[in-house]
Amino acid sequence: MLYLRRREGHTPMYVCICRAVTENEVHDCIASGARSARQIRDLTGAGGDCATCVRKICAMLKRAEDLVATA
Repeated sequence: MLYLRRREGHTPMYVCICRAVTENEVHDCIASGARSARQIRDLTGAGGDCATCVRKICAMLKRAEDLVATA
């Protein structure tokens, strides 16, 4: 199973302010198999408005890919 950063007692940061999507929600999408910003948008709505968060989502996807490649 892919380990994605989650800490107990940690308030998750918002990735998408427009749709109030947190980093935990994006991590959950990635853990469930999402492999593109478009897939995450379809699941959460993140990136569907101003698209400012798309870079952050892509960085999170890249980090997850890198973790899988080194595992």
